[in-house]
Amino acid sequence: MLTAVVGYLMYGEYVESQITLNLTAVVGYLMYGEYVESQITLNLPSGEVGAKVAKYSTLLIPITKYALVITPVATAFERELSTNYKHWRPLRMIIRIVLLTSTAIVAHVFPYFENLMAIIGSIFVVAASFVLPCLCYLKIAVSLNGWRSKFMGVVAIIVFGSVAGILGTYLAFVDLLQNV
Repeated sequence: MLTAVVGYLMYGEYVESQITLNLTAVVGYLMYGEYVESQITLNLPSGEVGAKVAKYSTLLIPITKYALVITPVATAFERELSTNYKHWRPLRMIIRIVLLTSTAIVAHVFPYFENLMAIIGSIFVVAASFVLPCLCYLKIAVSLNGWRSKFMGVVAIIVFGSVAGILGTYLAFVDLLQNV
């Protein structure tokens, strides 16, 4: 019973997200016509306060995303500390500062760091967004009766995600090779 509810909720969320994205695209085209930009923030008027808030919010997303990505790495390093230093706050801060500094140095030293991040992103984002949730759902829903149509839909999402991940990785490699 619970897995059926979860399945309907997941389906509803996918449909709601798709409708929202499609409506945003249509309204953007209706507002700006042929002059629509590739990023929504580029279409915003430059002098208004709301536009500035939206642009600065967009700038904050990578910073917060970096913190979310680096936290498990820092936590893994902190687990390896001896019990005397495990809860010592200055050492924990030094670990995080070293991780941040090393990432900045790598980004500066390697001129095609963004292509490397595109490769990693296309692999992991697809895995985390499409493939793994569907595989978990399949693991939960194995015991249900009459889930053949759902099974086909979930398998289709897995196939689409895998193709998108492979294509994204391939295009990132091609872009990297063209820049080198």
